[in-house]
Amino acid sequence: MRKFLTIFLFAILLVPAPVQAGVPVTISNQGILGGHMIDLTNFSNNSTTVSVSGDMASTQVVEVYTATWCENCVGSEHALMDALEGEDATVLVHHRYIGESQDPFGSQEGDDRWIELYGETSKEAANGLERAAPTVVFDGYRFVAGSAPTGDSLESDYAGMFADKHEYRSWDDAESNFTWEGDNNTGTLTWTMSLPDAIPDGLTWTHRLMVVEHSGYFPDGSNGLEHYDDIVRAVVDLDATLQDDEATWSGEQTITLPTAYDGDDLALVLVHEWIQAPLDESESSEDSASLLPGFLTPLGLIALGAAALTRRD
Repeated sequence: MRKFLTIFLFAILLVPAPVQAGVPVTISNQGILGGHMIDLTNFSNNSTTVSVSGDMASTQVVEVYTATWCENCVGSEHALMDALEGEDATVLVHHRYIGESQDPFGSQEGDDRWIELYGETSKEAANGLERAAPTVVFDGYRFVAGSAPTGDSLESDYAGMFADKHEYRSWDDAESNFTWEGDNNTGTLTWTMSLPDAIPDGLTWTHRLMVVEHSGYFPDGSNGLEHYDDIVRAVVDLDATLQDDEATWSGEQTITLPTAYDGDDLALVLVHEWIQAPLDESESSEDSASLLPGFLTPLGLIALGAAALTRRD
């Protein structure tokens, strides 16, 4: 009996749970530009060449982290869509994958990227959870986990964070261009990103293709939403060549796309992630130390529960 109760206690403490509250955080050394989209809906068995280009200051990338079991994610996403009404934004919705048994939409590479970019910030903001649902990130650097507003409403919180755009999005002549030659199964991606001459020192870039499904129907989700929009089905790291002007990156590669969960409604989104010089070792050590209590909380509860059961026995 004691063994069963100990295992049950351990399982309860490790079950994913939605985050109820959070405070907006600025990640000062990173961000995202790009966000232009090529829609491949109804391109099945129809090889086509499609291009999109534009000023990277015109579109803001807004990322959401969610799960089909997360009930308060529904209200968070509705508030976000209300806040973005009429705005020029590309919304990318990432679903949990690692250790997930109730959500069919995520991917390993998607969670790996999320942890790489936002994991440490999430742990600080969400009691040690590096993949907290719900989370919303604007421009890759304004981050909030949770569904309780800090202002008058979630909608006003999100609208304020959207309006507070990073200074890099005001760069003149910063452009992102890409071409897809193929169908909604496979094709060749050719792309270019060009920046103005005045680029700050110490910036490093990662270029990725997001394969997005406009809508997926999953009535078995326990949050009751059934239809899930803007789902990131795959994240593809892109090879890049820096041109002689040291302000232009480009690449070309053949890519096989994932099959849509249902329907025929895939789209391609190109994003360019920048990271400034990393934290030094002393700052990293301090950050790690500050995270220990949050990380150890569930382990401590497990230990206390096991000890209590042992004493009772």
